[in-house]
Amino acid sequence: MTTSRRQHTLEVLVENEPGVLARVSGLFSRRAFNIETLNVGPTQDSSISKMVIGVAVEGHSLEQVIAQLDKLVSVISIKDVTGKGKEVHDTQPDYQN
Repeated sequence: MTTSRRQHTLEVLVENEPGVLARVSGLFSRRAFNIETLNVGPTQDSSISKMVIGVAVEGHSLEQVIAQLDKLVSVISIKDVTGKGKEVHDTQPDYQN
């Protein structure tokens, strides 16, 4: 049985500290969403890492994933880079960026 879920790619900037990957992957696990692809690497700023997460979800489920990621303290910003337009979710007030 196949479902018609669309693959979405989320680009997430996170604080480079121990346990962040476990918290992010745990969020997906608790909600029974499968991470299709996951890449994590450093950025030019050594205190920030970039996660590129591929997940097959649609509509309200995608909104839930983004909202829950947004609540994690270590998450700095989230971009859905699937389509041509990039949707950005900044989790920090402007004075902290």
